[in-house]
Amino acid sequence: MGYRSEVKSLVYGTSEQMAKFKTDNAELIEQLAEDFEYDVKQWAVGKYEMIYLSLDYSKWYESYSEVIRWNNLLTIAQDAELITEFVRIGEDSEGDIETAYTGDCEYYLQTECHIVANF
Repeated sequence: MGYRSEVKSLVYGTSEQMAKFKTDNAELIEQLAEDFEYDVKQWAVGKYEMIYLSLDYSKWYESYSEVIRWNNLLTIAQDAELITEFVRIGEDSEGDIETAYTGDCEYYLQTECHIVANF
């Protein structure tokens, strides 16, 4: 079983910035798409082009190779002065939420709490 998290990230910038970023990091983006199957999406929203990474009920351990790749993509994006958003919600009911926003972000990713009836 193990500890599970819900994790979402965005990398975004102008179409010119994102075109260069996607070209320079095509191999890493492709590997993440393989790691997470269909949970890596790309599209445009308003003035931004985006890469969206999404995991639901997944093991999120810093030592896992796919988590290392995910974090590397965010670091590379930050170094390229792109906007990044990261949100992780864990199973622990006491403040098990991580958020990180860089650049002049729009705060597309936000947390909400829900009650789930498991019966």
